[in-house]
Amino acid sequence: MNDTEKNGSAEDYLKSILMIQEQNGFARSVDVARALGVTRPSVCNAMKRLREKDLIYIGEKGHILFTDAGKAIAEKIHRKHSLLKEALIRIGVSEQTAAEEACRIEHVIGDETYACLAAKLGG
Repeated sequence: MNDTEKNGSAEDYLKSILMIQEQNGFARSVDVARALGVTRPSVCNAMKRLREKDLIYIGEKGHILFTDAGKAIAEKIHRKHSLLKEALIRIGVSEQTAAEEACRIEHVIGDETYACLAAKLGG
């Protein structure tokens, strides 16, 4: 697994935690596993890595909570995803495909390119 794949995976977990928190008010490992279609042991390993990087911590009742750094990364990747998905839909890509493609692109797009897209698309 290369660095982009490792970072992409961590970013996917962070983004999923954020989206689950927004929807439910909290996120648990089981929710993340369901959202990403992965096993609970995979989520456990990912949560361990994210804790070691000081991006999350586990609160009462097993809820996954962000550190300031973790929340900043999650929000940034979520904004990228939303903008990319919207851009793809605007050019005629189906919503399902746009969501899937945005997930892949969000991990490799550079800050300059993202800023230019955001400026052009009003994001």
